[in-house]
Amino acid sequence: MKSCISILSLCFLIISCNQSSQTEKDYIKNLEEKNKLLEKELKETKSKTEQNTTSNGKKGNIASSKDYFTIGSSEDEVLEIMGDPTRLLDMNSLGKRFYYGLSVVVFEKGKVVSYDNFDENLKVRVKR
Repeated sequence: MKSCISILSLCFLIISCNQSSQTEKDYIKNLEEKNKLLEKELKETKSKTEQNTTSNGKKGNIASSKDYFTIGSSEDEVLEIMGDPTRLLDMNSLGKRFYYGLSVVVFEKGKVVSYDNFDENLKVRVKR
């Protein structure tokens, strides 16, 4: 009887180890796929940067106004550039707040008046 219980315990242990091993394999596979996508994105970004470099070695105008928003941009411009926010807070006469993760864009009368780029995910530039 004891040997039967020992054998069942051993089988259970082997099966549970195999399941966790499969979970780890799936996790690693997922990370590898994400890594490939990031590498592709990096190559595309480098390619765009190289295309914007002029013959004398100075950088050209890398970002057009459609690639980023700034103070004074409209809600529609921010939505076009950033996409839908993860959360929206409408404070009526006090304006609106678009949240993108931890980052926030603050609007008054339909125009950007401030932002906090905590997640460093906002496509924003300071006017020059």
